Amino acid sequence: MTFTLLAADPGHGLLAAATASRSLAVGNAVIAVDPAVGAVASQAWTNRALRARMLDALAAGRVPAEVMAEVPRWDEGAALRQVAALLPDGRGEARTGEGTTPWAGAVVRPGVVAVGNLLTGPEVLDAVVARFGALSSAAGEDAEGGWEATTAADDVLAAFARRVVAAMQAGEDAGGDRRGRQSAAVVVSRRRPERAHPPELEIDLRVDDAAEPLHELARLLETQLAG
Repeated sequence: MTFTLLAADPGHGLLAAATASRSLAVGNAVIAVDPAVGAVASQAWTNRALRARMLDALAAGRVPAEVMAEVPRWDEGAALRQVAALLPDGRGEARTGEGTTPWAGAVVRPGVVAVGNLLTGPEVLDAVVARFGALSSAAGEDAEGGWEATTAADDVLAAFARRVVAAMQAGEDAGGDRRGRQSAAVVVSRRRPERAHPPELEIDLRVDDAAEPLHELARLLETQLAG
């Protein structure tokens, strides 16, 4: 019912999570970012408590693959869950329960985890990852020309946030949730040395009910960045 992107920029110490769905208020249920630990997602027949369990395990030194292996022990309904985790250093992993609704799957790359269920097909996640990677490559080319050395930290964070939202829009354009669209959310944070509750987040935006939630999310992002 949802597709989600977890992303890390280890060089700049940035973490992000974004999600979109044909469900009300997806941002409240699916993603979580702890700037000292990593980013996680729990979706399909969502178990919200898994987010805290995964973040605590990452904080204790478990790697994402180990965390995924623990999910069936933590959750008797694990077959209905789709979960993902990403460390600030870019290591990530995902798990899709055998009871999730097709099309369901994941794409895992260094610094990127994309997961989705009840999608039109694998092209949705392929588009998310391709768009995010293409924008990353473009930023790298600019950096080689001196862009990175002269760009303020806030501009780097803004560019990263825009990449995440643009990647999600690419997934929507490729088909998205096969039931349609209703809500979306994005969270972006700089890495921090210690955990805090609630976490300190630079960007935490949600569109809970809209005809074009990712378009509205992009507008809200630009409004915040302009402030």
